[in-house]
Order: sequence, then structure tokens, then C-alpha cells
Amino acid sequence: MSSAKQAKSVAMMSILAAFLTGGVVGFATDRALNKPELRVYDAQEELARALEFSDAQRQRVDSIWAWRRARQRELLAPVRAQLDSTRDSARVLILKELNESQTRGFYELIERNERAADSVARVRGEKQ
Repeated sequence: MSSAKQAKSVAMMSILAAFLTGGVVGFATDRALNKPELRVYDAQEELARALEFSDAQRQRVDSIWAWRRARQRELLAPVRAQLDSTRDSARVLILKELNESQTRGFYELIERNERAADSVARVRGEKQ
């Protein structure tokens, strides 16, 4: 490869790298400054709206959803402690890999996820 072609290739790669870096930095900055709102996705509501349920259908299907959630809780009850323990152990292992700033961020993510889960539970009437 000639010196001119090599220089051109290096220049093109540098421009590409700068462009990609700018995009990543821009995206990260946008996410940091404009944190997206947590939106509770309610599959039950989406189904009723999309299929245009009548009031009677809505009541019957809502009771089916309630039955499903209750049945899932029953099935998960025997292993819930193991699942929670596994989650907590994974968190401890992850925390060992993080620096101080990342640790704060990790705890913030955990809190945000717990708030979202609580919000979903309230929407479903599972929590007050």
C-alpha cells in the first residue's frame, strides 16, 4: 500500500472514530440530561383498549388476569426466597466489580426498579 493510500486510510478511520465517539457521547449526554420517564406498561389495559372490550368483557377478562396473577404468586411462593437470594447474591458480586461512582449508580438503578415494581403492583391492586 502506498504512503498516500495509507495516510488516506488513517485519515478516514480517524474521521469515522471521531464521528462514532461524538455519537456515543451525544447519546450518553442526552440520556443523562433527559432521563426518560418510567412508564408502567399495563398489558391488561392495552388488551382491553386494542380489542375494544365491552364493559362485561372487561370485567370478565380483568378477573381472568387477577386469577392468573394469583396463580403465578402461588406457583412462585415456594421458590420466592431462593429467587430473592439469588438476586441479592448477584448484586453483591456485581458491587464488588464497581467503583464508588458506579456503586452509587447501581443503587440508584435498584431503587428506580423497585419503585417501578411497586407502581405496577399498585396499578394491579396488589399493593397499597
